Amino acid sequence: MAFRQPTIVDVAKRAQVSVSTVSNVLTENRPVAAQTRQRVLRIVAEMGYRPNRLARGLVSRSSKTIGVIASGLEFFGPSRTLVGIEQEAAECGYALILSLIHEPAMREVESVVANLITHQVEGIIWAAPEIGCNRAWWRTIADELPTPVVFLNHRIWPGLVGVDIDNRYGGHIATDHLLAGGFQHIGLIAGPTAWYAAEMRKQGWETALQKAGKQPEPRQIAIGDWTPQSGERALYALKSSFPEMDAVFVANDQMAFGALRAASDLNLRVPDDLAVVGYDDIPEAAFTQPRLTTIHQQVIELGRLSVEKLIALIAPVTDAPASEQADSGLLQPTLVVRESSRGKQ
Repeated sequence: MAFRQPTIVDVAKRAQVSVSTVSNVLTENRPVAAQTRQRVLRIVAEMGYRPNRLARGLVSRSSKTIGVIASGLEFFGPSRTLVGIEQEAAECGYALILSLIHEPAMREVESVVANLITHQVEGIIWAAPEIGCNRAWWRTIADELPTPVVFLNHRIWPGLVGVDIDNRYGGHIATDHLLAGGFQHIGLIAGPTAWYAAEMRKQGWETALQKAGKQPEPRQIAIGDWTPQSGERALYALKSSFPEMDAVFVANDQMAFGALRAASDLNLRVPDDLAVVGYDDIPEAAFTQPRLTTIHQQVIELGRLSVEKLIALIAPVTDAPASEQADSGLLQPTLVVRESSRGKQ
Protein backbone atom coordinates (compact mmCIF):
# COMPACT_ATOMS: atom_id res chain seq x y z
CA MET A 1 0.00 0.00 0.00
CA ALA A 2 1.36 3.43 -0.96
CA PHE A 3 2.06 5.85 1.86
CA ARG A 4 -0.32 8.81 1.89
CA GLN A 5 1.12 12.14 2.91
CA PRO A 6 -0.89 13.78 5.70
CA THR A 7 -2.96 16.79 4.65
CA ILE A 8 -3.87 20.00 6.39
CA VAL A 9 -7.31 18.47 7.03
CA ASP A 10 -5.69 15.54 8.86
CA VAL A 11 -3.74 17.95 11.05
CA ALA A 12 -6.86 20.00 11.81
CA LYS A 13 -8.89 16.93 12.78
CA ARG A 14 -6.19 15.58 15.07
CA ALA A 15 -5.65 19.00 16.69
CA GLN A 16 -9.43 19.50 16.96
CA VAL A 17 -9.25 22.91 15.30
CA SER A 18 -10.38 24.34 11.97
CA VAL A 19 -8.35 24.15 8.77
CA SER A 20 -8.02 27.94 8.82
CA THR A 21 -6.50 27.79 12.32
CA VAL A 22 -3.82 25.39 11.10
CA SER A 23 -3.22 27.67 8.12
CA ASN A 24 -2.86 30.70 10.38
CA VAL A 25 -0.38 28.86 12.62
CA LEU A 26 1.76 27.93 9.61
CA THR A 27 1.59 31.27 7.82
CA GLU A 28 1.27 33.61 10.80
CA ASN A 29 -1.34 35.56 8.84
CA ARG A 30 -3.52 35.83 11.94
CA PRO A 31 -2.75 35.48 15.66
CA VAL A 32 -3.51 32.14 17.29
CA ALA A 33 -3.61 31.43 21.03
CA ALA A 34 -0.22 30.23 22.26
CA GLN A 35 -1.54 26.92 23.61
CA THR A 36 -3.38 26.16 20.36
CA ARG A 37 -0.35 27.15 18.30
CA GLN A 38 1.93 24.82 20.28
CA ARG A 39 -0.54 21.92 19.92
CA VAL A 40 -0.83 22.42 16.16
CA LEU A 41 2.94 22.64 15.68
CA ARG A 42 3.47 19.51 17.76
CA ILE A 43 0.95 17.56 15.67
CA VAL A 44 2.47 18.90 12.44
CA ALA A 45 5.83 17.52 13.57
CA GLU A 46 4.39 14.19 14.75
CA MET A 47 2.48 13.60 11.52
CA GLY A 48 5.30 14.78 9.27
CA TYR A 49 3.02 17.25 7.51
CA ARG A 50 4.91 19.32 4.94
CA PRO A 51 3.08 22.53 4.02
CA ASN A 52 5.63 23.67 1.44
CA ARG A 53 3.15 24.27 -1.38
CA LEU A 54 0.81 26.18 0.87
CA ALA A 55 3.55 28.32 2.34
CA ARG A 56 5.10 29.17 -1.03
CA GLY A 57 1.76 30.04 -2.57
CA LEU A 58 0.67 32.28 0.28
CA VAL A 59 3.98 34.13 0.37
CA SER A 60 4.61 34.61 -3.35
CA ARG A 61 1.02 34.88 -4.65
CA SER A 62 2.46 33.79 -7.97
CA SER A 63 0.61 30.58 -8.77
CA LYS A 64 -1.78 32.35 -11.21
CA THR A 65 -4.34 29.71 -10.30
CA ILE A 66 -7.98 30.08 -9.26
CA GLY A 67 -9.94 27.39 -7.45
CA VAL A 68 -13.55 26.82 -8.51
CA ILE A 69 -16.00 24.81 -6.41
CA ALA A 70 -19.02 23.94 -8.55
CA SER A 71 -22.11 21.77 -8.53
CA GLY A 72 -25.07 21.06 -10.80
CA LEU A 73 -23.13 21.12 -14.07
CA GLU A 74 -25.76 18.87 -15.65
CA PHE A 75 -27.97 21.96 -15.77
CA PHE A 76 -27.73 24.80 -18.29
CA GLY A 77 -27.06 27.74 -15.96
CA PRO A 78 -24.21 26.29 -13.88
CA SER A 79 -22.50 24.73 -16.91
CA ARG A 80 -22.58 27.93 -18.99
CA THR A 81 -21.43 29.98 -16.01
CA LEU A 82 -18.38 27.73 -15.79
CA VAL A 83 -17.67 28.46 -19.47
CA GLY A 84 -17.61 32.16 -18.63
CA ILE A 85 -15.28 31.56 -15.68
CA GLU A 86 -12.85 29.62 -17.88
CA GLN A 87 -12.93 32.20 -20.67
CA GLU A 88 -12.25 35.18 -18.41
CA ALA A 89 -9.61 33.35 -16.37
CA ALA A 90 -7.73 32.30 -19.51
CA GLU A 91 -7.81 35.82 -20.93
CA CYS A 92 -6.40 37.15 -17.65
CA GLY A 93 -3.62 34.54 -17.56
CA TYR A 94 -5.06 32.35 -14.79
CA ALA A 95 -5.47 28.57 -14.74
CA LEU A 96 -8.36 26.82 -12.98
CA ILE A 97 -8.50 23.98 -10.48
CA LEU A 98 -12.07 22.65 -10.55
CA SER A 99 -13.63 20.75 -7.65
CA LEU A 100 -17.09 19.26 -8.24
CA ILE A 101 -19.30 18.47 -5.28
CA HIS A 102 -22.68 16.79 -5.42
CA GLU A 103 -23.97 17.16 -1.88
CA PRO A 104 -22.05 20.10 -0.44
CA ALA A 105 -22.51 19.37 3.24
CA MET A 106 -20.24 20.98 5.79
CA ARG A 107 -17.50 18.36 6.02
CA GLU A 108 -17.19 17.97 2.27
CA VAL A 109 -16.94 21.72 1.79
CA GLU A 110 -14.18 22.07 4.36
CA SER A 111 -12.03 19.36 2.84
CA VAL A 112 -12.46 20.71 -0.70
CA VAL A 113 -11.53 24.25 0.36
CA ALA A 114 -8.51 22.95 2.28
CA ASN A 115 -7.34 21.00 -0.76
CA LEU A 116 -7.55 24.09 -2.97
CA ILE A 117 -5.54 26.12 -0.46
CA THR A 118 -2.79 23.52 -0.40
CA HIS A 119 -2.61 23.79 -4.19
CA GLN A 120 -1.64 27.46 -3.87
CA VAL A 121 -4.80 28.91 -5.43
CA GLU A 122 -4.77 32.68 -5.22
CA GLY A 123 -8.53 32.85 -4.81
CA ILE A 124 -11.68 30.72 -4.79
CA ILE A 125 -14.96 31.03 -6.68
CA TRP A 126 -17.79 29.31 -4.85
CA ALA A 127 -20.22 28.33 -7.64
CA ALA A 128 -22.29 25.69 -5.84
CA PRO A 129 -25.87 26.32 -4.66
CA GLU A 130 -26.81 26.76 -1.02
CA ILE A 131 -27.33 23.15 0.10
CA GLY A 132 -26.88 21.42 3.44
CA CYS A 133 -24.78 23.28 5.99
CA ASN A 134 -22.44 25.11 3.63
CA ARG A 135 -23.97 28.55 4.20
CA ALA A 136 -23.53 28.26 7.97
CA TRP A 137 -19.99 26.95 7.47
CA TRP A 138 -19.03 29.87 5.22
CA ARG A 139 -20.40 32.35 7.76
CA THR A 140 -18.03 31.04 10.41
CA ILE A 141 -14.96 30.58 8.24
CA ALA A 142 -14.94 33.22 5.47
CA ASP A 143 -13.04 35.86 7.44
CA GLU A 144 -10.32 33.38 8.43
CA LEU A 145 -9.45 31.97 5.02
CA PRO A 146 -6.01 32.93 3.68
CA THR A 147 -7.40 33.44 0.16
CA PRO A 148 -10.23 35.72 -1.09
CA VAL A 149 -13.55 34.14 -2.08
CA VAL A 150 -16.24 35.30 -4.51
CA PHE A 151 -19.67 33.71 -4.22
CA LEU A 152 -21.87 32.85 -7.20
CA ASN A 153 -25.67 32.47 -6.93
CA HIS A 154 -25.48 32.73 -3.18
CA ARG A 155 -27.10 34.78 -0.45
CA ILE A 156 -24.56 37.49 0.41
CA TRP A 157 -24.05 39.00 3.83
CA PRO A 158 -21.94 42.04 4.82
CA GLY A 159 -18.24 41.64 4.24
CA LEU A 160 -18.51 39.08 1.44
CA VAL A 161 -18.29 39.61 -2.30
CA GLY A 162 -20.71 37.87 -4.62
CA VAL A 163 -22.16 38.00 -8.12
CA ASP A 164 -25.58 36.86 -9.19
CA ILE A 165 -28.41 37.32 -11.65
CA ASP A 166 -31.47 39.07 -10.23
CA ASN A 167 -33.69 35.99 -10.15
CA ARG A 168 -36.38 37.74 -8.14
CA TYR A 169 -36.68 40.35 -10.92
CA GLY A 170 -36.72 37.58 -13.53
CA GLY A 171 -39.67 35.87 -11.84
CA HIS A 172 -41.41 39.22 -11.52
CA ILE A 173 -41.15 40.23 -15.19
CA ALA A 174 -42.23 36.75 -16.32
CA THR A 175 -45.39 36.97 -14.21
CA ASP A 176 -46.02 40.61 -15.14
CA HIS A 177 -45.88 39.59 -18.80
CA LEU A 178 -48.60 36.98 -18.25
CA LEU A 179 -50.76 39.40 -16.29
CA ALA A 180 -50.40 42.00 -19.04
CA GLY A 181 -51.57 39.37 -21.53
CA GLY A 182 -54.88 39.03 -19.69
CA PHE A 183 -54.16 35.79 -17.84
CA GLN A 184 -55.79 35.70 -14.42
CA HIS A 185 -54.88 32.37 -12.84
CA ILE A 186 -51.12 31.92 -12.97
CA GLY A 187 -49.48 28.84 -11.52
CA LEU A 188 -45.83 28.24 -10.71
CA ILE A 189 -43.60 25.25 -11.33
CA ALA A 190 -40.74 26.06 -8.97
CA GLY A 191 -37.23 24.67 -8.74
CA PRO A 192 -35.87 22.71 -5.77
CA THR A 193 -36.52 24.51 -2.48
CA ALA A 194 -32.87 24.15 -1.40
CA TRP A 195 -31.67 26.30 -4.31
CA TYR A 196 -31.41 30.04 -3.62
CA ALA A 197 -32.12 30.89 -7.28
CA ALA A 198 -35.35 28.87 -7.19
CA GLU A 199 -36.51 30.67 -4.06
CA MET A 200 -35.79 34.09 -5.62
CA ARG A 201 -37.74 33.23 -8.80
CA LYS A 202 -40.65 32.10 -6.63
CA GLN A 203 -40.54 35.36 -4.68
CA GLY A 204 -40.66 37.32 -7.93
CA TRP A 205 -43.77 35.42 -9.00
CA GLU A 206 -45.41 36.03 -5.63
CA THR A 207 -44.59 39.75 -5.62
CA ALA A 208 -45.98 40.31 -9.12
CA LEU A 209 -49.26 38.59 -8.21
CA GLN A 210 -49.58 40.53 -4.96
CA LYS A 211 -49.01 43.85 -6.75
CA ALA A 212 -51.84 42.87 -9.10
CA GLY A 213 -54.12 42.29 -6.10
CA LYS A 214 -53.91 38.50 -6.25
CA GLN A 215 -52.85 36.54 -3.16
CA PRO A 216 -50.90 33.38 -4.14
CA GLU A 217 -52.10 30.11 -2.65
CA PRO A 218 -50.12 26.91 -2.02
CA ARG A 219 -52.32 25.03 -4.50
CA GLN A 220 -50.90 27.24 -7.28
CA ILE A 221 -47.37 25.88 -6.75
CA ALA A 222 -45.75 22.59 -7.74
CA ILE A 223 -42.09 21.77 -7.11
CA GLY A 224 -39.76 20.27 -9.71
CA ASP A 225 -36.09 19.28 -9.77
CA TRP A 226 -35.10 21.22 -12.93
CA THR A 227 -35.65 18.18 -15.22
CA PRO A 228 -38.27 17.86 -18.01
CA GLN A 229 -39.75 14.83 -16.27
CA SER A 230 -40.43 16.83 -13.13
CA GLY A 231 -41.98 19.64 -15.18
CA GLU A 232 -44.35 17.18 -16.79
CA ARG A 233 -45.37 15.73 -13.41
CA ALA A 234 -45.75 19.20 -11.94
CA LEU A 235 -48.16 20.38 -14.62
CA TYR A 236 -50.38 17.34 -14.07
CA ALA A 237 -50.34 18.12 -10.35
CA LEU A 238 -51.21 21.78 -10.91
CA LYS A 239 -54.14 21.00 -13.20
CA SER A 240 -55.49 18.83 -10.40
CA SER A 241 -54.95 21.29 -7.53
CA PHE A 242 -55.52 24.50 -9.55
CA PRO A 243 -57.96 23.55 -12.38
CA GLU A 244 -58.76 27.16 -13.30
CA MET A 245 -55.09 27.80 -14.18
CA ASP A 246 -54.77 29.59 -17.53
CA ALA A 247 -51.01 30.32 -17.41
CA VAL A 248 -47.90 28.97 -15.71
CA PHE A 249 -44.47 30.39 -14.98
CA VAL A 250 -41.88 27.59 -15.01
CA ALA A 251 -38.60 28.21 -13.19
CA ASN A 252 -36.39 26.78 -15.94
CA ASP A 253 -36.74 25.87 -19.60
CA GLN A 254 -36.13 22.16 -19.17
CA MET A 255 -39.08 21.87 -16.80
CA ALA A 256 -41.07 24.03 -19.22
CA PHE A 257 -40.42 21.46 -21.96
CA GLY A 258 -41.97 18.82 -19.73
CA ALA A 259 -44.91 21.12 -19.01
CA LEU A 260 -45.49 21.64 -22.74
CA ARG A 261 -45.53 17.87 -23.23
CA ALA A 262 -48.05 17.43 -20.41
CA ALA A 263 -50.24 20.21 -21.84
CA SER A 264 -50.30 18.40 -25.18
CA ASP A 265 -51.25 15.12 -23.51
CA LEU A 266 -54.04 16.94 -21.64
CA ASN A 267 -55.32 18.40 -24.94
CA LEU A 268 -54.54 21.94 -23.75
CA ARG A 269 -53.70 24.36 -26.54
CA VAL A 270 -50.72 26.59 -25.80
CA PRO A 271 -51.23 29.51 -25.40
CA ASP A 272 -55.01 29.54 -25.99
CA ASP A 273 -55.84 27.26 -23.06
CA LEU A 274 -52.58 27.61 -21.15
CA ALA A 275 -49.79 30.16 -21.58
CA VAL A 276 -46.29 29.03 -20.61
CA VAL A 277 -43.19 31.08 -19.71
CA GLY A 278 -39.85 29.42 -18.94
CA TYR A 279 -36.53 30.64 -17.57
CA ASP A 280 -32.93 30.44 -18.93
CA ASP A 281 -33.43 30.94 -22.68
CA ILE A 282 -31.52 27.80 -23.56
CA PRO A 283 -31.01 27.34 -27.33
CA GLU A 284 -33.75 24.70 -27.64
CA ALA A 285 -36.38 27.15 -26.32
CA ALA A 286 -36.64 28.76 -29.76
CA PHE A 287 -37.50 25.42 -31.40
CA THR A 288 -40.37 24.04 -29.30
CA GLN A 289 -43.92 23.88 -30.61
CA PRO A 290 -45.02 26.55 -29.92
CA ARG A 291 -41.77 28.48 -29.43
CA LEU A 292 -41.17 29.13 -25.74
CA THR A 293 -41.32 32.56 -24.13
CA THR A 294 -38.60 32.65 -21.52
CA ILE A 295 -36.30 34.76 -19.36
CA HIS A 296 -32.83 35.30 -20.77
CA GLN A 297 -30.04 35.44 -18.21
CA GLN A 298 -26.42 36.29 -18.93
CA VAL A 299 -24.86 33.17 -17.45
CA ILE A 300 -21.57 33.34 -19.37
CA GLU A 301 -21.23 37.00 -18.42
CA LEU A 302 -21.94 36.02 -14.81
CA GLY A 303 -18.98 33.64 -14.84
CA ARG A 304 -16.76 36.31 -16.34
CA LEU A 305 -17.87 38.83 -13.72
CA SER A 306 -17.01 36.45 -10.89
CA VAL A 307 -13.43 36.21 -12.17
CA GLU A 308 -13.19 39.98 -12.55
CA LYS A 309 -14.30 40.46 -8.95
CA LEU A 310 -11.90 37.81 -7.67
CA ILE A 311 -8.90 39.23 -9.51
CA ALA A 312 -9.77 42.65 -8.09
CA LEU A 313 -9.47 41.09 -4.63
CA ILE A 314 -6.27 39.21 -5.48
CA ALA A 315 -4.53 42.20 -7.07
CA PRO A 316 -6.47 45.33 -6.15
CA VAL A 317 -5.96 48.52 -8.12
CA THR A 318 -4.19 50.77 -5.63
CA ASP A 319 -5.78 54.02 -6.78
CA ALA A 320 -9.34 52.65 -6.82
CA PRO A 321 -11.63 53.13 -3.79
CA ALA A 322 -11.85 50.03 -1.60
CA SER A 323 -15.63 50.02 -2.00
CA GLU A 324 -15.24 49.60 -5.78
CA GLN A 325 -12.73 46.78 -5.42
CA ALA A 326 -14.86 44.66 -3.09
CA ASP A 327 -18.44 45.29 -4.19
CA SER A 328 -20.87 42.63 -5.32
CA GLY A 329 -22.40 42.48 -8.79
CA LEU A 330 -25.99 41.81 -9.90
CA LEU A 331 -26.90 41.24 -13.56
CA GLN A 332 -30.43 41.90 -14.85
CA PRO A 333 -32.32 39.24 -16.85
CA THR A 334 -34.56 40.11 -19.79
CA LEU A 335 -37.83 38.78 -21.19
CA VAL A 336 -37.79 37.01 -24.57
CA VAL A 337 -41.36 36.88 -25.91
CA ARG A 338 -42.30 34.03 -28.24
CA GLU A 339 -45.48 32.16 -29.18
CA SER A 340 -46.16 30.22 -25.95
CA SER A 341 -47.45 33.28 -24.06
CA ARG A 342 -49.40 35.14 -26.71
CA GLY A 343 -52.00 37.26 -24.88
CA LYS A 344 -55.71 36.57 -24.87
CA GLN A 345 -57.62 38.16 -27.72
